Amino acid sequence: MQKAHLPQKSVFSTACLDIYQAVHHTDLNMYPNSPNIVVSVDLGTTYTGVAWMTPKTPIQVISDWPGSGDRGERKVPTTLVYNANGTLSSWGFMCADDELEAGVPGGAKLRREFFKIFMDADTLADAQQQGLTSAPQSVYEAQQFVTDFLQQVYVHVRESIETQIGRRGVGNGWTDLAVEFLFSVPTTWTSQSIVNSFKKVIREAGFGVEGPKHSAQVDLTEAEAAAVATLKTSAVSFSMGSVFLTVDAGGGTTDLALMQVTSLNMAVPQMASLHAVNGVGIGATLIDRLFMRLVQRRLEACSDAAAHIPPDLPLRLARSHQFRTVKHKFGERAYMQELFRIPIEGLAYNFSHAGLGIENGRMVFTLQEMQSLFDPQIEGIVNRIMGELEWLRTMGHLHRVQYMVLSGGLGSSAYVRDQLQQRFLVHQHPNASDQVAVIPCNDPQLVVVRGLLLDRQQRWESGGATSVLSTRIARASYGVIVQQIYVPAMHYNEDVRPDPFEPGKRWALNQIQWLIKKGDQVNPNAFLVKSFQIRLAETETTRAWNSQIVVSHNAPSQLPSSMKQGWYPAPTTVM
Repeated sequence: MQKAHLPQKSVFSTACLDIYQAVHHTDLNMYPNSPNIVVSVDLGTTYTGVAWMTPKTPIQVISDWPGSGDRGERKVPTTLVYNANGTLSSWGFMCADDELEAGVPGGAKLRREFFKIFMDADTLADAQQQGLTSAPQSVYEAQQFVTDFLQQVYVHVRESIETQIGRRGVGNGWTDLAVEFLFSVPTTWTSQSIVNSFKKVIREAGFGVEGPKHSAQVDLTEAEAAAVATLKTSAVSFSMGSVFLTVDAGGGTTDLALMQVTSLNMAVPQMASLHAVNGVGIGATLIDRLFMRLVQRRLEACSDAAAHIPPDLPLRLARSHQFRTVKHKFGERAYMQELFRIPIEGLAYNFSHAGLGIENGRMVFTLQEMQSLFDPQIEGIVNRIMGELEWLRTMGHLHRVQYMVLSGGLGSSAYVRDQLQQRFLVHQHPNASDQVAVIPCNDPQLVVVRGLLLDRQQRWESGGATSVLSTRIARASYGVIVQQIYVPAMHYNEDVRPDPFEPGKRWALNQIQWLIKKGDQVNPNAFLVKSFQIRLAETETTRAWNSQIVVSHNAPSQLPSSMKQGWYPAPTTVM
């Protein structure tokens, strides 16, 4: 009889590293030689951004999206239009040409948007219960929409980068390069199964599979990437120990990350996460929905004007360039006026209707009406920020937030920024500085793609030893299924088997050894290794076996010690 002790490089050590991967959603090929090109992708609910860089060149943002004309748009709409037979008709900006036919009830084409969030089964179920007719019929259908969209993004990004580096049409230029794709993951996705589905979709779309030296990985959460970009590029003069809160308010979600500066080394600055990153379903799309309801109420009150009004007017106005401009600029001094006039495409310029608020072909909205679109979202963001501050107070932390850094489409709004600043100066909190500053980050709509690249750049420049985020907070608990020596008092009603080597000795099966608990601080620059033992027969010199990794989102005090215990929700096996 011989006993095999598992060293750090053992089969089970690999399983431990997979736990590490499950916590951070990252590929565990520990910082290989620098790739030729690194591409970052932020698949947003409403808009998608892509940027890239090489070890010798600065960050380049993809801005030549098909259909964007000469506007140099740096993000592309996360939108698809399908033909009646289910084939793809258009994507991104080109959907505008399909808009008329796709927007007419009973039209031959079907427009799809907001599909990313429906990869989460709970979000999809909520939407279906609310009767949202535009929601996909299943998670699988949502995944297919994401795949179709990312396929188009991949083809364009490849062609754009090939052109810029002079490799387009030159042999196997693209496939021979070492290309690394980094994807952000929504902060609201805490389930490993959703992340695994996203990884599968990414590969099916073409990322990381076209060349032998291509790779694709799901990297930082959107909140973490925003925090990285803040520390690396902000004009704020952070001090050692400074605490800041990033608020990334985009199209569909608002993500928060509470961080503390741990290194001011200009070459390799670092920060530590104080609280698990989190997100909430607040974003610019809710402003669009409120605006559409406002227009719809006017139409319902004035049915006599229906013959003069273009079909689907609320949706048309919400998607119009003029409304987008007002939404993005609202709060800036030049745009704070008493009345806002939105032109109605397809309506005669001399048409007016007092009941509908239409003057000379333009629908008029008051300042108060525009504020009513933003204020509920601001209130939701304030409540979420207060939740972070209350967490600091409840946990007994003396940290005081000195800066709140806004990013994302909604976060770039001057009105949102001013309202948040006023709120926290008037209603102070003990864990926020008396003069807490609410500031916009540099290039707010591209903060996530920049953060992904800046973190990767710091890792390769430091030899893989120093990522910007020095400490993460585990958002779930991770463990491994093991056997334990049977103790009647500890293992009542558990499955038991006899020891094959020692008569009278028994083992309790399907026990859980928790390696990371929810709320633990985790060092992303170090492996987590746990040694276990297995007994081999005298004739056995080698053996391979599988290890089962489980995850639970329960509080640490409510973690089961075995798979048989009746905690709800039960742990989920992830491998």
